[in-house]
Amino acid sequence: MSDTPNPSVNAQVRRLSVQERLSELEAEQARLRRELVTLAGELRLPGMYLTIDAASTSALLAADSVQEVVRLVELEPLQGAPPHIAGTFIYRGSPAVVVDLAALLGVRRVPDLDAHLVICKGARTVAVLVDRVRDLVEAPVLVDGTPDGTTPLPWDATGLMAGLCRTPEGVRPLLRTSAVLVGSEGS
Repeated sequence: MSDTPNPSVNAQVRRLSVQERLSELEAEQARLRRELVTLAGELRLPGMYLTIDAASTSALLAADSVQEVVRLVELEPLQGAPPHIAGTFIYRGSPAVVVDLAALLGVRRVPDLDAHLVICKGARTVAVLVDRVRDLVEAPVLVDGTPDGTTPLPWDATGLMAGLCRTPEGVRPLLRTSAVLVGSEGS
């Protein structure tokens, strides 16, 4: 019997550690953004953001975390997977796990034929199932509070939201990509 650690176990432990650290950094970044808004009044986020619809709400996802957007394809169910894991499919020769964003928000529905898969960049192929992909927004303004000042959004309680942004179409939650990627682990 060898005392040599299993390389696949080490890789999995390291990946989980990196994902945890990324999640902590995103949470700190969101806290610092909120603090900046209260200090500066208006903060434009650099870069491009994809506007997506899920669970009757529009949200923003950093475009630099997106590899590609494809139409919904037939998914192979995963036995024993949590409800937010919609299944798997083969993306460019590799298996991809599909995380249903609406299910993460507690909304059960059957996606229609216009649904999309947002393929996220990362070591593993993870696709986010959304009802619709709208457009790109450049440098949205980070705002403090909720859109109407009082009612929390369903995104708030999920850990998916990094903040709120004002866009030409209105105030939208900013999605934390790491929270979706951690959701793909089946937690």
